[in-house]
Amino acid sequence: MEDDDRQGAHPVDRRVALSREWDRLVGEVRELGRARGIPELADFLHPPRAASLTAAGREGAVVVVNISGLRCDALLITGAGVRGLPLPGVTAGAVEERTVAYVVALGAMEQAGWELQAAKEQFDRGERAPEVFYRISAARAALSVARTAAESELGAVTRWLWDEIAGPVLDALGHTGPPVAGAPLPRLWWCPTGLLNLLPLHAAGHHRETSEEPPRTVLDRVVPSYTPTVRALLTARTRSDTAATGEGPMLFVAPEPADLPPLQSIAADRAALTGCFGERLTRLEGADATSEAVLAELHRHPWVHFSSHAGQDMNDPGQGTIALWEDGITVHDLAQRSYSGEFAFLSACQTAVGGIDLIDEAITLSSALHIAGFRHVIGTLWSVYDGATADITRDFYASAATPDGEPVPATGPAGFDPADAAHRLHRAVRAMRDRDRSTLTTWVHFVHIGP
Repeated sequence: MEDDDRQGAHPVDRRVALSREWDRLVGEVRELGRARGIPELADFLHPPRAASLTAAGREGAVVVVNISGLRCDALLITGAGVRGLPLPGVTAGAVEERTVAYVVALGAMEQAGWELQAAKEQFDRGERAPEVFYRISAARAALSVARTAAESELGAVTRWLWDEIAGPVLDALGHTGPPVAGAPLPRLWWCPTGLLNLLPLHAAGHHRETSEEPPRTVLDRVVPSYTPTVRALLTARTRSDTAATGEGPMLFVAPEPADLPPLQSIAADRAALTGCFGERLTRLEGADATSEAVLAELHRHPWVHFSSHAGQDMNDPGQGTIALWEDGITVHDLAQRSYSGEFAFLSACQTAVGGIDLIDEAITLSSALHIAGFRHVIGTLWSVYDGATADITRDFYASAATPDGEPVPATGPAGFDPADAAHRLHRAVRAMRDRDRSTLTTWVHFVHIGP
């Protein structure tokens, strides 16, 4: 296109010229898709067909929750068809209010935790002045206050999510209680939009009310997962299982950077993975865990477990980073690559958190790995407790899970099937919740993405 056409003599002319260029480029992509027999490109930016939506719901309902200033609805996609469910108690303003309170409470708890860590490091360096002891004492008190506030807010938001969204959705789908004894728990995939992407829909419920019959929680009625888009779920399902049970080695990445606090969970993660995979475990630890080495090994390993620090920049989510020995892997790094992996466990902080400005784009470390080719990804919504992470990892790899959530002892690679990832995580998380229903911050942050 000539510069004169692109710039135009008037802003309106320029917009028209840009619109025409956009249409031309989209047409070229679709023509390329038709010529090469690539349906995803042939239908590029077309609305999904009803038949493809129905196909997405054949293994369990897919629930797209639309948050808009006009109205809020849930789109229920099942093998029987697609239907809308109005959510009259949900407004864009209410979601924003809940999200702000949730993010602020968790952020305060995280900051208090970092302050306590810094105070302890000062003590460990041999500093014994009175102000150091005072700093540690004050940091512990501040963390206790922040944790109490976070627990309160998390309880409030999970109850609200149940009352206004998850409860009506599950009732409409016929999941009005736990299945009969021996029957499998049904699967369900959440596909939220807007700021709802930051809230824990998978954990919606009244978890502290143990006498409820039927229980008003998502965990007790379905096995929940997430998908960035309906198309991403369909793509993940249609890929062949190139790494079937027992076929491929597991990659364990534990960089332990010297400039970051040590993670006590690394030893527990290493023990759990060694017990499960034995000689099939490839370890990149310490100085060996560079970005170049990790990115190369991801091509050779269908399964990977990261035991590391990570963080998200909510103003620039493409800079979300898994910390390695001297550098890191960002969302941008993963978005430029393609893998044929089956499973990734991101035992690190904030790996399933996106950004504020592009909240609908699902720009997270977990979704980046998923879209890059790893079918099943486990990530976290915020900073994690070291001990809780170790417990979840141990329970996840220790045994398989039957469809109704009961453990089945299965050690060694032959006992690990990535297709069970959602059930394994569900079992481990529900067991942690049941051990202490008064504490939500230890388990709510774990999520599964994939088929």
